[in-house]
Amino acid sequence: MTTPLDNYRTEVAPLRDRAQIWRLLVGLGFAAGGQVAATLVIFAAFAGIVALGGVPFGQALDQAGALRSPGSLIAVLATFAGVTAGLWLAMRLLHRAPLGAVTGTGGRLDGNGFAVAAALFLALGLVAVLLTLPFQGLQRNLDLGRWVIWVGPALLVTFIQVHAEELVFRGYLQAHLASRFRSPAVFIGVPALIFASAHLPNAAAFGANAWLVLLAPLMIGLMTGHLTVRTGNLGAAVGLHFANNTLGLLLVAVPGPFGQLGLFQHPFDPADVATVRPFILGNLGFLLLAYGAFLVLVPPRRAGLQHSAEVFK
Repeated sequence: MTTPLDNYRTEVAPLRDRAQIWRLLVGLGFAAGGQVAATLVIFAAFAGIVALGGVPFGQALDQAGALRSPGSLIAVLATFAGVTAGLWLAMRLLHRAPLGAVTGTGGRLDGNGFAVAAALFLALGLVAVLLTLPFQGLQRNLDLGRWVIWVGPALLVTFIQVHAEELVFRGYLQAHLASRFRSPAVFIGVPALIFASAHLPNAAAFGANAWLVLLAPLMIGLMTGHLTVRTGNLGAAVGLHFANNTLGLLLVAVPGPFGQLGLFQHPFDPADVATVRPFILGNLGFLLLAYGAFLVLVPPRRAGLQHSAEVFK
């Protein structure tokens, strides 16, 4: 009887011929370059719209990068569309394969897997917020009417962001590494470590708690990597990541530049080590419990499904 890991190895095997490390590094450069290009275009458009209200264009451009408003955070998250575009180009030019080759079963995102994972983690997250509400002392960030106006565009760009990140780390990197290395410690662990390292600038604001803060993206990287193998597709991984970021960006946000879209904000300064640590530990505990619930409630995929190798045909 084959296991999900056996199926996954079979699916990524066609990538092996063009999975050299130098190609992966250049491919990541394509993704980064795509985001830079998208940033230039989106920030210019954002500044142009703000300038229509009488704000000088240069000042409006500074506002986009400073993350001082909900609109500026939406602009930043939208730049991740460039990551997906750059990765599409890298797959075509460097690997001679469609982007679907690293998306998983069927060559496209599994909408059902996304919906189930997102709904389960969002539901558990809402329950956790409600149960701990009396102890958190949350502060209102946006009034409800203004938040409702922003929530639609915010959900869209949050999906764009998490989809791009999962394509890079659990799709592009993990699939190619899995075609070369047999150990999950390599093909799941290495992308998860790189993913966590990318959060270093944000974690630095938490002072002595920075290492604990980095545990959250590391855990998410390991969980979504495991989910990708378990389901054979990025859908559930994107769903988990989407739920996590939706809760942390749109519902209860951390004070600071990335808290502009939150309905509520935590009542602490990130640098207040003693006050913040229980919140961080509680978040880590929630991730573990929620993921455990997902594994119990949602079975792994069945063998014999169409696999991503067929997108090469």
